[in-house]
Amino acid sequence: MPRLRPSLFWRARREISPMAAKLLPACRDLESAANELRWIREYVRDTKSPIPDELRVWQLAEKRGRGIPLQYVLGTQPFGDIEIKCRPGVLIPRPETEAYTLHLASLLSQSSPPPTSLSILDLCTGTGCIPLLLLHSLLIPLRAPTPIFLHGVDISPAAIRLARANLTHNTPALNRFPHASSSSCPYNLTFSQFDIFSPSLITHLQHFLNPQIHTPTPTGTGTGTQDQNTEPPTKIPDLLVSNPPYISPRDFNSATARAVRNHEPRLALVPQQQEGLSPIHRYRHDRYNCRPEDVFYARILEIASVLKPKRVLVEVGGWEQALRVVRLVLENSTAATSRNNDGGHKSQEEYNLVEVWRDEPSAGDKGERVEVAGREVVVQGEGRGRAVYLSRV
Repeated sequence: MPRLRPSLFWRARREISPMAAKLLPACRDLESAANELRWIREYVRDTKSPIPDELRVWQLAEKRGRGIPLQYVLGTQPFGDIEIKCRPGVLIPRPETEAYTLHLASLLSQSSPPPTSLSILDLCTGTGCIPLLLLHSLLIPLRAPTPIFLHGVDISPAAIRLARANLTHNTPALNRFPHASSSSCPYNLTFSQFDIFSPSLITHLQHFLNPQIHTPTPTGTGTGTQDQNTEPPTKIPDLLVSNPPYISPRDFNSATARAVRNHEPRLALVPQQQEGLSPIHRYRHDRYNCRPEDVFYARILEIASVLKPKRVLVEVGGWEQALRVVRLVLENSTAATSRNNDGGHKSQEEYNLVEVWRDEPSAGDKGERVEVAGREVVVQGEGRGRAVYLSRV
């Protein structure tokens, strides 16, 4: 990273504030420093503390200047129309994740015929930002009162604690919607700590989906007016969504921003190596064979092959990875058809729709196509490859 010219610090002190100069090592330019100083001042103005305001601004600016992400400094990040609490040790929500979550909510709300209920599973939930924004966005436009059941899992106890705190933080906003206060439209969002590579994960998720055997944990549960023991009415999830670790160790060390490497949890970014092996080596079989950074996608597709969700969405780290995930999906569907359907009929694992979404899936040309493994795949939006979307409906 190039060194900043001393004149830039002088200009920051003279044109903005001495505190802006504190921010320059992290912000790198005057405009960003001015914006972040404004956000810090707004935060100090809106929160109470026995410490004098100017001293708090100075302390926060100094902290940010050391490279600590602003979201950790302020403790929150806007995400759609909700606010997500952020803490060190849990991945900060990204704008690209927000964009595809809103696009996904729009698709779900426009389903025809309207759903009578919705069950949503979020793997590697982190802050809980995806299910929370989905819930908030779905409570607004649904054309009929629709019970919504969501469950997020993460291996990190710190992430689960924060996800539950975010549910509590956003519950007043969720309960303001007319549907949420109606007995005909409850919502239930729960979180649990779980390793998605655990052999018992699928049973755990089936317990959530099965009204006869699932008993929700009271902690971290949000409802409208209905009792917290309300159960989802279907064993088939409407959506399986995940923003898993997907960065290779090499890319983490060479291509990831310094603030991310130094301050955000590697566990949420890079698939762990255990005893010299990536998780795929413990689960390797004839169905999947992938790079170590793609191992979570293989596991998610394995889970999807059992639970048969109507829709699947996974975040990816760029165009090449998106195409690799699509190839995993299509090659597995072809193999499943060959194994299970001697007459050549479509396998239940085959998806009617396979799409790659870019950073802004709602923007740009809707007509882009790419061929992968002999199948034409739709590409939505503008920017880098950001998500793979699969649909059986």
